Amino acid sequence: MGALAAGAVLLAMVAAPAQETSAVRMRLDPFEQSRGRIDAPVTIVEFTDYQCPYCRRFQAETWPLLARHYVDAGKVRFIVRDFPLEFHSAARPAAEAAHCAGEQGRFWPMHERLLKTETRLDEASLAREAGSLGLDMGQFRSCLAAGMYSRAIERNAAEARSLGVRGTPSFIIGRAAGGRLGGELIAGAVPYEDFATLIEQLLAAG
Repeated sequence: MGALAAGAVLLAMVAAPAQETSAVRMRLDPFEQSRGRIDAPVTIVEFTDYQCPYCRRFQAETWPLLARHYVDAGKVRFIVRDFPLEFHSAARPAAEAAHCAGEQGRFWPMHERLLKTETRLDEASLAREAGSLGLDMGQFRSCLAAGMYSRAIERNAAEARSLGVRGTPSFIIGRAAGGRLGGELIAGAVPYEDFATLIEQLLAAG
């Protein structure tokens, strides 16, 4: 059994809530929102929903360790893709707000604020978070009103469905080459220790 497959089996046994894995290939966009070196040896794509409690748990508990030990160390490129679930009415407007903040170079601070456990996602709260980041509020509100990122968000969601993503958070972890990522689709809340196991196996495999 290969290192990645072995890691997927391990994850399937220990992660909660109920987790599934499968091998997938997906396209990558060099200009999409990402953290870490674009040529890092391992790539992780997260499909997220700003209203999802498990996404918020990942952001609070797992992301800081993943960033410190792997992303900031140049070993992992971490990409965020939108997958607002239909029954989360506030998730899509929040995703648009994050991208509108990104127009002003503040995607990641907005992303992190929207995933804080105490953050509300109503229109007034989105504007308040944007204002606290020092955004040009006229530009931000115009971006939201025009729905400038609605099509991009729907494209991300459609691709997620085509890959077999059914819930959030879901992750694809593997190696990128030629603008495509081949790896394992991992569904469910994955603790840091299991990410570290898979990443180390991929790094060791060269």
